[in-house]
Amino acid sequence: MLLLKIIGAWVAVLIAVFGWSYLSERPKYHFEELAAEVGRQLPGGRLISSVKSGDLASPLTWFRPATTTYNFAIPDLPKGRFYVMSLRYDEKEPTIHLIDADCDERSLVWHGLDQPNSAYPARDLWGEPVVAPNGKTYRRIQSRLAAPPEWIRAFCDTDWTNELSSHLWR
Repeated sequence: MLLLKIIGAWVAVLIAVFGWSYLSERPKYHFEELAAEVGRQLPGGRLISSVKSGDLASPLTWFRPATTTYNFAIPDLPKGRFYVMSLRYDEKEPTIHLIDADCDERSLVWHGLDQPNSAYPARDLWGEPVVAPNGKTYRRIQSRLAAPPEWIRAFCDTDWTNELSSHLWR
């Protein structure tokens, strides 16, 4: 009888802990669903990386970490230029960078929208600055950002023909 009470107490504790964990992590899992939907509807886009996170205080993530960052790439002409949209769980708006991939050197040049006006602007095929829909100019990021290896592989070792043809209307 004592053994049943001990087992029952442990079951109740586990239900309470995992129930609390589920409720506390539920918004992250809802974010995963929304981000997946964005990816499916992104014309010419492809998921190039994601970041999953666990939390010691959340037992549910011990078994199924929540994806907290999704990075989607959209190729743009000329070859080697990509828009990268990052969706992060704790941010309301996506972050968008323009990235020039040098596949021979296996390196990336990053351009962002919040750079000072003194930073060199990204240029299109006609030599004009690349301007985002919000009117800001993409400018070279001065700090040296590490090129994630999975991004280099995605940009340089992937056939982007289908994605390019799906949004040539831009």
